[in-house]
Amino acid sequence: MINKNKFPKVFKWMIGTLVILLVILAIIWGWFRSQSDQLWDIVSQECVPQSSALPESSPCLNVVLEPNVDRGYVVFRDQHGPLHFLLIPTTKIEGIESPELLDSTVTDYFQKAWDERGFIGQQSDEPLPRDIVSLTINSSYGRSQDQLHIHISCIKPDVKAHLYSQLDQFSEQWSKVEDGINGNDYIARTLTEDQFQQMSLFLRLAEEVPDAENHMGSYGLALVPYTSNTHVPMYLLLANKLNILSLNLGYTGDIQDYQCDLLKTTGKL
Repeated sequence: MINKNKFPKVFKWMIGTLVILLVILAIIWGWFRSQSDQLWDIVSQECVPQSSALPESSPCLNVVLEPNVDRGYVVFRDQHGPLHFLLIPTTKIEGIESPELLDSTVTDYFQKAWDERGFIGQQSDEPLPRDIVSLTINSSYGRSQDQLHIHISCIKPDVKAHLYSQLDQFSEQWSKVEDGINGNDYIARTLTEDQFQQMSLFLRLAEEVPDAENHMGSYGLALVPYTSNTHVPMYLLLANKLNILSLNLGYTGDIQDYQCDLLKTTGKL
């Protein structure tokens, strides 16, 4: 016979375990939130004040303040990986969800990040092919820091191969990336050089993807360059949206390789 008295004990054990897990998650979340201004503190309190004479120990490799500090940015050496850099505004902007990024007069931070990609080659002492670079920004749910930062690094070889295998399927209309990337759903569209320069990628996402403008914080963005069959420099703009059910936090950083393995094989590509 089934002992009915066991059910209340099992139920209590399950509830107790769930409560403990929730408390642990709350503690971890609280700790991360308490550290969320570290990046901004370094940029605003160390790198900007020292911009005229950056010490060798500074994580900031370049500080651009022209025409003024509110329009400037910093190139930051990230400690996660030897060839991993961040572009960070010198004014307080929390992230992709910040309304000021939809102002067409604001600095085009993605364009500036692309212009600063040369630090990968400088730090590696290797020629840097255009088509192995990638830029990413995570959603407000997929980041640890509340200061806008765009990741500059190489693309993972398998991600590049996956995207290149379906280049002929992409166009100027947003469409799904077949089989997703790293188990997450992505959408993508092509960009010409002129299109990249004409409009901020934040504005493009907000204006072109239905309902994105009202949920910008749910999206991660990535930019991947490629060369067309007619040898024209092009880009793929990728977007990844928060989906709790599939455990997708809108994190795009996992398409990048901070070791830049493709630098070792560019002669074979």
